[in-house]
Amino acid sequence: MAFVSPQQLAQTLVVRADSLLQGAVDLRAYPHRHLALVASSGFMRSAVPQLMQAVEHLSNYGWELVTVTAVGDGHNVYAFMRRTT
Repeated sequence: MAFVSPQQLAQTLVVRADSLLQGAVDLRAYPHRHLALVASSGFMRSAVPQLMQAVEHLSNYGWELVTVTAVGDGHNVYAFMRRTT
């Protein structure tokens, strides 16, 4: 998994849940108050558990869940987060 730079993250405003959980993302320099997490479903695998693990992880660092939604064909599930601190 490649490291996601603060500049790249600031431009896309979206981070993959697996990248976050594997430590490839450093949000300390993230300049925005809102962030979208995305997780993808695979063969016989739901995206929801991984997405919720990432939501729980961020909640330990001052982020709160705003909403969760599936976009398009439902293979990608997004959690929209807001920094509270």
